[in-house]
Amino acid sequence: MPDATSSTPSTTTTADMPDPAGIGRVGPPMKAFRTHPPLPAGPTVRRDGDTRRGRVLAVTSLAVVLAGCSVVATPGSAPVGSVPPAPQEALGYVVCPTAVSPVELATRTAEAPILLPIQGTPPLGGFAVTTSPDGRTAYVVTQTDPPDGSPHPVLVPIDLVTQRAGRPIALPGTGGTHGVVVTHDGRTVLAAVGTTIVPVDPDTRAVGTPLDLGAGHTVAGMALSPTSSTLYVLVPDGLVPVDTTTAMAGPAIATGLSVSSVTSPHGVVVSSDGTTAYVAGQGGTDFGGRLVSVDTATGTISATTSFDQFGIADPAAVALTADGSSVLVADSADNWIVPVPVSSPSTPQTPVRLAAGPGSTATSGTDHPSDVVVGPGTTGAFVVTGLDTVVPFTPGTLTFGRPIPVCAGATSMAVAG
Repeated sequence: MPDATSSTPSTTTTADMPDPAGIGRVGPPMKAFRTHPPLPAGPTVRRDGDTRRGRVLAVTSLAVVLAGCSVVATPGSAPVGSVPPAPQEALGYVVCPTAVSPVELATRTAEAPILLPIQGTPPLGGFAVTTSPDGRTAYVVTQTDPPDGSPHPVLVPIDLVTQRAGRPIALPGTGGTHGVVVTHDGRTVLAAVGTTIVPVDPDTRAVGTPLDLGAGHTVAGMALSPTSSTLYVLVPDGLVPVDTTTAMAGPAIATGLSVSSVTSPHGVVVSSDGTTAYVAGQGGTDFGGRLVSVDTATGTISATTSFDQFGIADPAAVALTADGSSVLVADSADNWIVPVPVSSPSTPQTPVRLAAGPGSTATSGTDHPSDVVVGPGTTGAFVVTGLDTVVPFTPGTLTFGRPIPVCAGATSMAVAG
């Protein structure tokens, strides 16, 4: 399927719209993800003198609509809300069950955790974090479990200037909360809830009409093309392109890969020029570790990388190096990072094994990486491990740095700056 870049509203009717292969009918065309008034949110917690403990957000009766504009502006457009200024240093944000740990990438040190104002403890890996294009806000999609009710999904905004979490925004639907992205103009947050993608206006806290990908297509991760409005959604055995200007899902691209047993929102990444999406998982007749390259213009598999020569593999996350020359694959089963050259994907480099974690009786390979991200400039890559640490990785020398302690239960990370 061609990369969806047009902002022209579709004229297809429900009657003549084809049923996208493998994902089911997604409904009539829309100009954009529609928004509604926010749902009731849970209570907040007191932080640094905040006296709003127990206060519940009132629901207004005003219907809010993103009228007259597309959800996604032209890539590279100016972000909204530039006051106060964003932090200047490059920071990573590691999400845990009940907190987010900021990490200074240049100095490789962690700051005090930011507590999430949710109740109960969400399932391990049942949460994800992203940051706005202007670096001022982070968003965590997760679940809250009040004692007098059932668990439900929420979106938690975090002011990165003040380092404070805001009131959770209740989301509709049920199921896993494994992915979240922000559109290029910063005006819409797209949160995964089960098989749906839920749009949220971060300024008004309005929740829009979810896009349902169909039964059996629980969202495991999402990546927005850097050059267009196309969102690539990772589902079992496939990759679904979604045009965020029309809120329409295209036919699923069959990858033949299962989603990693390690929940990570970064099992898919898109190249900086938008021409290729890289998807990690297990597949083939031997159910071995694989990385597939998807040509976004044709919606076909252009290359497949096998990790069988290295043994049993469970690729959990992928990231592109800053220069775009290699895909870094975090293998949770083997506790290593495998660099795959973009120019020759059939010949992955020798894996680089993580060192043994603190208190381990093994000599190496006990960290079980669940995510890998790349920082801006020369800050390098960062690997989230199962030992509540983030480990710096230098792609040029294929070496690891000193582990950085972060909040407990860390599973994934996003970078701002």
